[in-house]
Amino acid sequence: MMFVEKNSTEIIVIDREIKVVGLSLQKSGLPISFASLGKLWDIYGETYRGSVKNAETPVVEYAVCLNKTPDYIAGCGVTEIDKVEKDCLSFIIPLGKYIKDTFNAETFEQLTGEVRGKRNVKAWAKKNKVNINGQFTIEVYPREDFEKGNFQMYTLTPVKE
Repeated sequence: MMFVEKNSTEIIVIDREIKVVGLSLQKSGLPISFASLGKLWDIYGETYRGSVKNAETPVVEYAVCLNKTPDYIAGCGVTEIDKVEKDCLSFIIPLGKYIKDTFNAETFEQLTGEVRGKRNVKAWAKKNKVNINGQFTIEVYPREDFEKGNFQMYTLTPVKE
């Protein structure tokens, strides 16, 4: 099968809260740096992937970048937030308008490395006269698609209304 590059950027409305539970960078003991994010996902994969209580099916994994705290959560969507492990945090992605930036790559490494790094939501927002709410950003990883070799993901950036 030949790889076909796909990418799109659009405004969407999230009309139901998305609850996320996952490993917190602040609580992990890792240095608070970009270099720690891959390690955090490794720890999440070894410790929590497949065993998060109330995980939604199909499993969708989320990275929540909290810009004010600063913190980063590597986790998955849940139907309800129950008792959260001591090294974890929960976050509720609020209702509202978001910039959804979707892109793909041939491999997971390309997707999360070079392709994601080239995306520029801020420039898109400026060009389209959309104000960004800079409190957090979300990365969405559809786990089931990855397992089938379809490496497509998207980011959600809240819009200031």
